[in-house]
Amino acid sequence: MARRTSGPAHRSPELPTGVEVASYRTYRDAQAAVDHLSDSFFDVKAITIVGTDLHMVERVTGRLTMSRAALGGASPGALWGGLLGLMLSFGVQGQSATLWMLVGMVAGALGGIALAALGYAATGGERDFVSQSQVVASRYAVLASADVDQAFQLLQGTRGNQMRLVPKRVRPEPSGPTEYGSRPDEQPRFGVRVQQSQQAPSGQSGPSASGQGGAEPSTPDNS
Repeated sequence: MARRTSGPAHRSPELPTGVEVASYRTYRDAQAAVDHLSDSFFDVKAITIVGTDLHMVERVTGRLTMSRAALGGASPGALWGGLLGLMLSFGVQGQSATLWMLVGMVAGALGGIALAALGYAATGGERDFVSQSQVVASRYAVLASADVDQAFQLLQGTRGNQMRLVPKRVRPEPSGPTEYGSRPDEQPRFGVRVQQSQQAPSGQSGPSASGQGGAEPSTPDNS
């Protein structure tokens, strides 16, 4: 089960480092993926969830009226009034302490109603609705800074994972001759390939000079 802990804040925020091993559309799926890694005895200290393409979403929950605004201020007013009555009841014994608390709660509730009504009237009806705002990411990437292959394999079957293992495409070898020249095992486009054993050595391309035309004629002896 995942649990959030508040650690020391970094003075200079930096982007995390690591390799993306999974991608999810919702934070709940990304959280479940990290929980799966933890259940598989994976070192989750090397895991980081990064939300990308952030959007500020404001969800309207209902219409705001004067009565609803006033009732909304009653609860916090009663709470603060009760705390104030409790503080004032210190040193008072018997039922007087409880009376101080009740009086404080009633007075606080009335004060909260009045303040909330004044706040609603001050807006002039420009915001007659109640809403909740939150920041939502379009995609949540799971990064691993260590044991990347193991994390990738463990998250392949998790719910909502948009990253799949794509088999490597093997490029087929061409069956015909290449455009420029040919391989030794191919038939040339023009002519016939001559084997190296059939080629005459460069030094024996013609008859030797000594053997051309028979024996060398003798020089007559003038003596």
